Amino acid sequence: MSYHNQLRAWTFFRQGIRIQGAHEFMPPTLSIVKTDLRTGAQDAPMPVDDGMEALTCQIKFYGLDTEMLSSFGFVSGQRSRFTAYQGYVANNIALGTIEEIEGFVMTVTPDARGNSNLSEAAFTVDIAVNYYRKTFEGKELFMIDTERFVRRVNGVDVFAGLAAKVRV
Repeated sequence: MSYHNQLRAWTFFRQGIRIQGAHEFMPPTLSIVKTDLRTGAQDAPMPVDDGMEALTCQIKFYGLDTEMLSSFGFVSGQRSRFTAYQGYVANNIALGTIEEIEGFVMTVTPDARGNSNLSEAAFTVDIAVNYYRKTFEGKELFMIDTERFVRRVNGVDVFAGLAAKVRV
């Protein structure tokens, strides 16, 4: 069933600690690499799913948040876990999504420092994502695990058969 819903609130956490100044969040874009395949007996090429583009997400927060900045770069043996909670309203009913992200901060970009509105100075961080899972009211919509060859869409592992054949 489709609902007309509106995002009303969201929060962002790193390792279970809320990033208080978070004011912009851009979840990972899910994009398939399309390859066109054409044999000698085809009039037009056939599109082929050739994997996914690299996953990244972005968070912008006011001030200086040392918790967030401590995830800068890859640290052997450690994985930073980020979680975004989003609250929607649909037909006067509260609904929610949870986005779980694992990766590391790959860029830190500070805002320009002017001479006014200094309290609005922020940092933008880009996160290189190796694990992503999104649920809506407990139902899994997407789960991408780049290291374990898993891509689940609406709970269906589209690579399960192939993964079994290559013993992953």
